Amino acid sequence: MRIFLYYFLFFSILLTNALAQENQRSYNEFKQDENLQNNFRALDEQKIYENIAPSDDSNENEDEIEQPFISDSFLVLESSEPPNKVLVNEVFSIDIYAKTNETVNFDFNISVKKNKDLKFLNPNVKFMRDDDTYKATLWFEATTSNAILEQIKIQLLRNNQVFQEAKLDINPIKFEAILASKNYSHIVADNLQVKKVKTSNFDDKNIIMMMEFSTTNANIRTFNINGINRQGVENVNGDFNLSSGFYYAIFPNSKMNFDFSYYNKENKKLENINLKLKISDDEISTQSDLNPTNKNFDTYKQYTLWALSLCFAALFIWRKNYIILSLALICFTLSFLLNTGTHKAILKANVNAKILPTEFSTHFYTTENTEEVEILAKRQNYVKVLFKNGKIGWVNYDDLQKN
Repeated sequence: MRIFLYYFLFFSILLTNALAQENQRSYNEFKQDENLQNNFRALDEQKIYENIAPSDDSNENEDEIEQPFISDSFLVLESSEPPNKVLVNEVFSIDIYAKTNETVNFDFNISVKKNKDLKFLNPNVKFMRDDDTYKATLWFEATTSNAILEQIKIQLLRNNQVFQEAKLDINPIKFEAILASKNYSHIVADNLQVKKVKTSNFDDKNIIMMMEFSTTNANIRTFNINGINRQGVENVNGDFNLSSGFYYAIFPNSKMNFDFSYYNKENKKLENINLKLKISDDEISTQSDLNPTNKNFDTYKQYTLWALSLCFAALFIWRKNYIILSLALICFTLSFLLNTGTHKAILKANVNAKILPTEFSTHFYTTENTEEVEILAKRQNYVKVLFKNGKIGWVNYDDLQKN
């Protein structure tokens, strides 16, 4: 029994040592694993911090960061009440009021949502400022009864970049066509007044009629008669409220009358105007001083000087006074200094001959080569010339070749 007890104690001690060694080994492995995890965690945090961009609070990168422009302004649009019904070729306006608290300089951009049958007549209109409100008047004209105006959009731009915009939806407008005759001028106005008419030979087969006229509340540039091949409106002055200009048309030289009609908005009916085409040798007489020197008057002056010369010569023979002889010679010399006839000149190639002696006048003929022409009149920097083909027009004085 005592021997058995000794064996039992001996094996108990061995088992206890074995368990202690196993616990120590497990503890050491656990510590190694914990240290390894801590090392990996520290490594991951280091990589993360290396990949994070520098803070916005850093003074070193503060100047390199581009701050985006964020406008705190506003834009509010209002408009006058558009008309409910408009005639075709009648001009109508819409007042736009743009209100903004923006104080820095900016530009306006206007765009209109419409169809091709509606003309926006003043797309480059300027806004007028009144405190924080800007006003502009937009003008429109329908060319057919199918015209549509849907929306007006206003944008505020700085450095060609839009930073504010607003839109206005327009209530539908009914456009009505006018039942007109073939000589309808496509003018709808409160009033149309013909001031002066002049007809001259254009070439050996045609005549040119020039009519100075004015309109009230109309688009004077719309004046057009169907069936006339060569016509146009030039030298327009004023605005849509009151404007004046010249209408020209070229007809066969057999035409004796020019009839046209326009729609009078005040009377609400078509009004007919009849003009007689009478050939005149002098030029278009207008308030803008388009008429040149009157050649016939110069001829009369020449005849008068010749008569005075003969009188003084006869008086000299009778009185034998050399002062009288001097007067006779002076009158005779002056008679040849007057510009009574036409002069020849050479016109350069590729020169445009114009209807009127103005910068933006329509040109009707272009020289292919140098041409000999007759100078009929002069006005400022323009010369009226007669071509060999019978055409008459105005050219710039610099287009003549210098001798």
